[in-house]
Amino acid sequence: MKTFILLLLPPVWATSPPDPTDFSWVKRWAAVGDSFTAGIGSGVPLGNFFNNAPSSNWYCSRYDTAYPMIMNDAFGASVEDFQYLACSGDRTGGIYNQIKALEEGLDLVVFTAGGNDLCLSSMIKECVFLPFDGEAACTKVINIAQNNLNTILKPNLQQLLDALDKKMNKGSVVIIVGYAQFFNTQDEACSTDQDWTLINFWGQEGLPLTISRRKTFNDLVVQINNVLEGVVDEANLKGTYNSRIGFANWDPWPQVGVQGQFCDPSSSGQYPDPEQPDLQFFKFSTDYENVDHDELDEVGPSNDSLTQWQRYSRSLDETIQAKAEHEMTLPIYKSKAWQPKGNAKFPSRAYCPGDADVDVQPPSIGLPDFIGKNFHPNEQGHYTIASFALQTIIDVRAQVLGEVAPECEPTDKFTCWGNATQAYVSEKRLNANYEDFCRGVARPTGQSGWSYSKTYDHGTPDEVQFLISLNITSTNYDQNECIESMERIINGCDGNDPNNPMDWKFGGQWIRGDYTYQVNPINTQRAWPIPQSATGTCEGWYHLLFTSYEIQGAGWASYNYGQDSLLSSARSCVGSGGITNWKFDYYDKPTKDGYEWKATFNTPIWVRRRCFDNNKVQLGAGGFTNGCAGND
Repeated sequence: MKTFILLLLPPVWATSPPDPTDFSWVKRWAAVGDSFTAGIGSGVPLGNFFNNAPSSNWYCSRYDTAYPMIMNDAFGASVEDFQYLACSGDRTGGIYNQIKALEEGLDLVVFTAGGNDLCLSSMIKECVFLPFDGEAACTKVINIAQNNLNTILKPNLQQLLDALDKKMNKGSVVIIVGYAQFFNTQDEACSTDQDWTLINFWGQEGLPLTISRRKTFNDLVVQINNVLEGVVDEANLKGTYNSRIGFANWDPWPQVGVQGQFCDPSSSGQYPDPEQPDLQFFKFSTDYENVDHDELDEVGPSNDSLTQWQRYSRSLDETIQAKAEHEMTLPIYKSKAWQPKGNAKFPSRAYCPGDADVDVQPPSIGLPDFIGKNFHPNEQGHYTIASFALQTIIDVRAQVLGEVAPECEPTDKFTCWGNATQAYVSEKRLNANYEDFCRGVARPTGQSGWSYSKTYDHGTPDEVQFLISLNITSTNYDQNECIESMERIINGCDGNDPNNPMDWKFGGQWIRGDYTYQVNPINTQRAWPIPQSATGTCEGWYHLLFTSYEIQGAGWASYNYGQDSLLSSARSCVGSGGITNWKFDYYDKPTKDGYEWKATFNTPIWVRRRCFDNNKVQLGAGGFTNGCAGND
């Protein structure tokens, strides 16, 4: 008889690799930082006025639609503890205190830091909202910001990471969230058609938000993001922290993902703006029809905003009292009992205009939130930040797990702007410039998520912007792809249209994977409907020794102030020295007859019939005036 022994072995189950998109590992987490993390103005304020002690929700202007609150909802029920200490107005010194106050054992921390070290509120006051101390005051605070950026910002951020490391679990994640450039710089409408002063009792002239000034502000944002990203890279290379650190750069989205910046050509200046529904930042109405602004009348809140004023504002006396209470705690903090020997150095002071004489400036920007929220992300902006922060967490978590982060399928989307606006340019001019743009792209070495733009034919009807931007994960630049992409946008849009026989170009966009290419005509003050043919008028009048001419036109000579078209053609007929007193101007708006420019000049007598009345000069310049009236 045979005996069989049945061995029961445990089944072997296939195990799935860890999923970086699973957030159940986030049990205990925190959000610290400045007003961008506190979310001033975004949604409904947390807390209430009756609990206005320093570091409270109300005092720090924390709101329920700030990006950390959005993220906390996304994490779901796995979260056991969420510490939300971000405080509006805090610089790195105040954020250092926030970190010291955190409980240990954290799986995740997100924060913003550095903007207030660049004196952001002082800069907005002196250069935008109340710029009545003149250019010198604005320049002074910008210079302070640049000096702080060059000297104290990086070491201050490194000290924050050092302090935070003591609070983090092994294998945890820290995300530093960047800032976004506030301004579109395509045209001058913000400086000529809008009023950005907050309140003006005396009718003084403010400082216009020119393209140059906006580029200066944007450049500071780019620089601070570069410092933040550099600190992250160095920290990860160092390899001694408990956490893996990531940088969430949402800056490209307001520029390229949506029309999300101030001064976008689509903006009417109103807020909310039906013409620019994707604006990512708070502002007040800046169109001249609302120069008193919806939020303010001549001496304070308007009747319509009285409820908002009562709900959100902290009175000056209460703010001063709260700040005084906070400052009373500073000597305690600075004592040896609080900072025993051997602690890391305290972050360096920023020394912004109006600072109190203390190492740590009191938190809270000291303004009613309906004012203080301006130049901060609105609700849409916070959803954008939350999206970029969550994606960065996934990428960093994948590194911690040794997995490959999931990627979206490459995008290929070609869009022609069409006649959505009245901005259009000549096909000839675009084809003359796109290769120059692509060959001249200035790209930062090793930096991801950068963008580059250049404007051609500034101040003319054919003014146009070429732009390239890269996804935050990309650093390389392909010149040949740029040339190919721009050529297709120019010549693949707006052609073969019987209603557009002159082949005017409205521009467009091509998203090719991680790269976005755009052609953006800028001048919206053009003849409309679009010219079906080149038109104009010409007159030449005899003055004994010379003949004076006046020519107006539309649909031709729309760039370079007629130098390469009308003037060149006139000289070829009259003679190189025969054109004198040349003057060429573009109108701010087309005339009632639709003309966009006027040229005046003198010639020798008796050339009208052979050069102008027969349209020889005009046709040579690409135009037509149906002869030339006069008595020469």
